[in-house]
Amino acid sequence: MLDSGTSGMFNTLGVPAHTGPFDVVVIGASFGGPKVIERILGELPRGFPVPAVICQHITAGMTGMWAERLNQTSKVRVREATNRSVLEVGCAYIAPAGLQMRLERGPMTTGDRIRLDPDFADSLHVPSIDILFSSAAKAFGPRVLAVLLTGMGSDGASGMLAIRQAGGYTIAESESTAASYNMPGSAVAAGAVVQVLANEHIGARVIELGSHR
Repeated sequence: MLDSGTSGMFNTLGVPAHTGPFDVVVIGASFGGPKVIERILGELPRGFPVPAVICQHITAGMTGMWAERLNQTSKVRVREATNRSVLEVGCAYIAPAGLQMRLERGPMTTGDRIRLDPDFADSLHVPSIDILFSSAAKAFGPRVLAVLLTGMGSDGASGMLAIRQAGGYTIAESESTAASYNMPGSAVAAGAVVQVLANEHIGARVIELGSHR
């Protein structure tokens, strides 16, 4: 089903897509991603009820400064992730360059956590969107809302497929707005995407889905 050329809805796997509530929003991006991420985070309301975890391919040493800038322009709190960070509502966490970021389900008494590892399980991308997304699928099953934005290559496609297979909801940026459609296009080709949206519509859709409690 297509909607005015800006939105595609798919279910090629035949797996029902969970529409909320969600435990986490995961966002992946590469080339052209920072401006789109800034736009999405800038639209999220203060106290947004689902923590957001972001993997952006970026030069080492830049993520801390970028997180500080995003924190100044966003209503949610934005910080560079640290090892064993507890996921909190109203917060967004940026993966540090040079470390792999994974999500872990924690007990109710301590909360869900971020794990950072200096490993090269994906030697091409550190951090890897695939590794983040796959860990989210393993930890949270269908209660994952995933967004794959502009980028070259195919990082994120297999991780997004894992989220879809677990019943999560997946959104890819459309070719009409992506600076590079390779990453979101690879996810679409893999049958990993529920909805394709132009980037100006993604923030509103994340808010709509994330507000289901």
